[in-house]
Parts: sequence; C-alpha cells; structure tokens
Amino acid sequence: MNHVSIIGRLVRPIELQEVGTGRFVCNNTLAVQRIRKKDDGQQQADFIPIVVWDKTAHLLKQYCSKGTLLGVNGRMVSRSYVNKQNQQVYVVEMIVEEIHFIESKKKVEEAVEIPF
Repeated sequence: MNHVSIIGRLVRPIELQEVGTGRFVCNNTLAVQRIRKKDDGQQQADFIPIVVWDKTAHLLKQYCSKGTLLGVNGRMVSRSYVNKQNQQVYVVEMIVEEIHFIESKKKVEEAVEIPF
C-alpha cells in the first residue's frame, strides 16, 4: 500500500505548466515540520517535492499561494533520468491526489513574513 498524508506549507508561488492538450501540472515543495526540535531549540522541517495535476492543480493555483498551509493525500513515486552532465539522477516525489485547505490564500497574503 502506497498512501501518504502530510500537512505543510508551500515553499514557492504556484506555477502551472501545460504539458499537452488540456493537461496541466504544478511542481512545488511542501515544508513539513518535524515533531522534534534540534538540540538548540530550532524547529526542523523536511522539504517534500509534490506534483499536482489538472483540476487539482488549478484549484491549488486559485486558492493557494507561497506559505499556504495545506493537507495533501497521495502516493510517493520514484523515477530517474539522465541530466545534461550525463549523470543518472534519482527523484522521489509525492503525486498529490487530494488537497485539503487549512488556511486561506488571503490569510497567508496578509501575514507579515513567511519563514522560507
């Protein structure tokens, strides 16, 4: 079974790419706080690459912005490709199937400072 649910903040502004007739994708990253803090008291986070497709990507663009707190459900996938330096690169990312809005875009835009 490959099912993942995480809550985190969007790290970058939402950008949609058209990747074929009527197909859209959004690649972004969620900053997910760890439960434990560092020894010096600093909060730690993991940065999870996410891929959101089509209608869900449009909803993300419409209702979210950088710093928005969301819950996402989906699955983890791994893939590889050869980069321009002819090196094999391995990627693990989350394919988002559902989004749950925890904060509004307006609330995030009104915030004074986004920590990342």
